[in-house]
Amino acid sequence: MHFRVALFVLTGLMSGLAAYLLTGRIGSTRPNIALGWELEVITMVILGGVSIAGGAGTIGGVLLAVLTLGMVTYGMALLNIPGIIMTILVGVLLLVTIAVPVLLHAKQRKH
Repeated sequence: MHFRVALFVLTGLMSGLAAYLLTGRIGSTRPNIALGWELEVITMVILGGVSIAGGAGTIGGVLLAVLTLGMVTYGMALLNIPGIIMTILVGVLLLVTIAVPVLLHAKQRKH
Protein backbone atom coordinates (compact mmCIF):
# COMPACT_ATOMS: atom_id res chain seq x y z
CA MET A 1 0.00 0.00 0.00
CA HIS A 2 2.80 2.43 0.89
CA PHE A 3 4.55 1.65 -2.38
CA ARG A 4 1.46 2.63 -4.36
CA VAL A 5 1.12 5.91 -2.46
CA ALA A 6 4.79 6.66 -3.06
CA LEU A 7 4.30 6.06 -6.79
CA PHE A 8 1.34 8.46 -6.88
CA VAL A 9 3.36 11.10 -5.02
CA LEU A 10 6.30 10.64 -7.40
CA THR A 11 3.98 10.89 -10.41
CA GLY A 12 2.51 14.13 -9.06
CA LEU A 13 5.95 15.59 -8.38
CA MET A 14 7.19 14.74 -11.88
CA SER A 15 4.03 16.18 -13.45
CA GLY A 16 4.46 19.38 -11.46
CA LEU A 17 8.11 19.64 -12.45
CA ALA A 18 7.25 19.08 -16.13
CA ALA A 19 4.53 21.76 -15.96
CA TYR A 20 6.92 24.18 -14.28
CA LEU A 21 9.64 23.64 -16.88
CA LEU A 22 7.23 23.84 -19.82
CA THR A 23 5.66 27.02 -18.48
CA GLY A 24 9.11 28.55 -18.00
CA ARG A 25 10.09 27.62 -21.54
CA ILE A 26 6.96 28.99 -23.20
CA GLY A 27 6.46 31.92 -20.85
CA SER A 28 2.74 31.33 -20.35
CA THR A 29 0.35 28.52 -19.67
CA ARG A 30 -3.15 27.32 -20.49
CA PRO A 31 -5.15 24.21 -19.56
CA ASN A 32 -4.74 22.47 -22.92
CA ILE A 33 -1.03 23.18 -23.43
CA ALA A 34 -0.04 19.50 -23.91
CA LEU A 35 -3.17 18.32 -25.66
CA GLY A 36 -2.34 15.68 -28.24
CA TRP A 37 1.02 14.63 -26.79
CA GLU A 38 -0.40 11.32 -25.63
CA LEU A 39 0.39 9.61 -28.94
CA GLU A 40 4.02 10.70 -28.81
CA VAL A 41 4.44 9.66 -25.18
CA ILE A 42 2.93 6.21 -25.76
CA THR A 43 5.10 5.76 -28.86
CA MET A 44 8.23 6.71 -26.93
CA VAL A 45 7.49 4.31 -24.10
CA ILE A 46 6.64 1.37 -26.36
CA LEU A 47 9.57 2.12 -28.70
CA GLY A 48 11.77 2.08 -25.60
CA GLY A 49 10.89 -1.56 -25.01
CA VAL A 50 8.18 -1.34 -22.38
CA SER A 51 5.66 -4.12 -22.93
CA ILE A 52 1.98 -3.24 -23.15
CA ALA A 53 1.23 -6.27 -21.00
CA GLY A 54 3.72 -5.07 -18.38
CA GLY A 55 6.77 -6.57 -16.76
CA ALA A 56 9.42 -5.56 -19.29
CA GLY A 57 11.45 -2.53 -20.35
CA THR A 58 14.12 -0.27 -18.92
CA ILE A 59 14.42 3.43 -18.22
CA GLY A 60 17.52 3.57 -20.43
CA GLY A 61 15.57 2.15 -23.35
CA VAL A 62 12.83 4.72 -22.89
CA LEU A 63 15.36 7.56 -22.70
CA LEU A 64 16.99 6.32 -25.90
CA ALA A 65 13.56 6.19 -27.57
CA VAL A 66 12.80 9.74 -26.36
CA LEU A 67 16.03 10.98 -27.92
CA THR A 68 15.40 9.06 -31.13
CA LEU A 69 11.81 10.24 -31.58
CA GLY A 70 12.85 13.77 -30.62
CA MET A 71 15.51 13.80 -33.32
CA VAL A 72 13.09 12.34 -35.89
CA THR A 73 10.40 14.94 -35.18
CA TYR A 74 12.98 17.73 -35.08
CA GLY A 75 14.33 16.58 -38.43
CA MET A 76 10.83 16.48 -39.90
CA ALA A 77 10.23 20.01 -38.61
CA LEU A 78 13.45 21.18 -40.27
CA LEU A 79 12.20 19.66 -43.52
CA ASN A 80 8.96 21.66 -43.15
CA ILE A 81 6.79 18.54 -43.00
CA PRO A 82 3.25 19.52 -41.94
CA GLY A 83 2.19 18.66 -38.39
CA ILE A 84 -0.59 16.30 -39.47
CA ILE A 85 1.89 14.26 -41.54
CA MET A 86 4.26 14.12 -38.55
CA THR A 87 1.40 12.84 -36.38
CA ILE A 88 0.53 10.20 -38.97
CA LEU A 89 4.16 9.07 -39.14
CA VAL A 90 4.38 8.83 -35.35
CA GLY A 91 1.18 6.75 -35.38
CA VAL A 92 2.61 4.45 -38.05
CA LEU A 93 5.79 4.11 -35.99
CA LEU A 94 3.66 3.14 -32.99
CA LEU A 95 1.80 0.51 -35.01
CA VAL A 96 5.04 -0.93 -36.40
CA THR A 97 6.61 -0.97 -32.94
CA ILE A 98 3.67 -2.94 -31.56
CA ALA A 99 3.24 -5.23 -34.58
CA VAL A 100 6.84 -6.40 -35.07
CA PRO A 101 7.26 -8.16 -31.68
CA VAL A 102 3.78 -9.68 -31.95
CA LEU A 103 4.51 -11.05 -35.43
CA LEU A 104 7.95 -12.34 -34.39
CA HIS A 105 6.44 -14.05 -31.35
CA ALA A 106 3.73 -15.66 -33.50
CA LYS A 107 6.37 -16.86 -35.98
CA GLN A 108 8.42 -18.41 -33.15
CA ARG A 109 5.35 -20.31 -31.90
CA LYS A 110 4.85 -21.90 -35.32
CA HIS A 111 8.38 -23.33 -35.32
